[in-house]
Amino acid sequence: MKKLVKTNLIKNLTKMNLIKIDLMKYLVKNDLKKSLLKITALACITALFLTGCSAKKESAQDQAGLQESTTKAEDEVLLRIGMMSSSDVIPFVLINEKGLADKYQLELQLETFSSAKDRDAALQAGELDGVITDYIGICMYQNANLDVRITGITDGDYILMAGKNTGISDISQIKGKSIAISENTLIDYTMDQILQNNGLASDDVVKEIVPRIPDRLELLRNDKIDLGLMPEPFATIALKDGAVFLGSANAIGLYPAVSAFTVDALEEKSAAIKKFYLAYNEAVDYMNQTDLSEYEETVIKAVGYPEEMKGKIEVKAFRTSTLPPREDVEDAIAWASARGLCSADLTYDQLVYDVNTK
Repeated sequence: MKKLVKTNLIKNLTKMNLIKIDLMKYLVKNDLKKSLLKITALACITALFLTGCSAKKESAQDQAGLQESTTKAEDEVLLRIGMMSSSDVIPFVLINEKGLADKYQLELQLETFSSAKDRDAALQAGELDGVITDYIGICMYQNANLDVRITGITDGDYILMAGKNTGISDISQIKGKSIAISENTLIDYTMDQILQNNGLASDDVVKEIVPRIPDRLELLRNDKIDLGLMPEPFATIALKDGAVFLGSANAIGLYPAVSAFTVDALEEKSAAIKKFYLAYNEAVDYMNQTDLSEYEETVIKAVGYPEEMKGKIEVKAFRTSTLPPREDVEDAIAWASARGLCSADLTYDQLVYDVNTK
């Protein structure tokens, strides 16, 4: 009996130990699960916190970027300048292409026109702040009660050429010869200045009125006219085709094309226009210090040279901007007023505006 009781007791204790072991395993297992659940929950909370912080940081960065962009846009002043394709425009185009507009907080909008008439119509309509024009154009603006002031010089040239089959090789041989020009314009004025500088009078040549420069070029190339006075790119095209160089505006010290702004723009955007000329001068320095091959594509597009002339184009040194000489402007006033294009009472000071002293 005692032996049986002892045996049962041992069996019961063994069962109890097994139950105890199972219970311990269960508890350990559940504690581990709880721990894992706690760790997982903590990891999720941490991840959500970090994601939230990151989102807030990115949002703050986006807001800062947007604010910076908005501030930059607000700081930039729009200048709208009208022009026609010529060598004068090269520094203007480089201002945009070389990032100088951004440097000086400008939004420079360059609008190219196929004719002076269209450019001037846009100016009259208030669609432009400034233009690349010339002494005679400025006189005529004043005559039309459009107050536009010369604010800077440009360096485009106007080349006098003889047709390749005319037999003319020197300017002294042009008396009585025909030339295609546009009447009462910069070309007409420049031709008279070149003639005068060489001891000739305006009526020593036969002036035939042909308004469009491309038409004048074709007349010269096809021997329909003896002489041509043209800006770039037409001059280089004619010379490459066999025309003979006789002289130029720049050769006699004449630079009749100028940059100009309306008085309204000068009053409302004076600081921006002053910065524009700082950018212009920096573009000129770049041109004068850099091999043409570095910016030849810009020249071809801006001036309008045929692509096949790449590698054959020449660009002379440009001057940094300043106001034109008083004598040159007064000569232009006298010439224009004699033809009824403006009042003889106009003065140099009425036509120019020094952005550096205003």
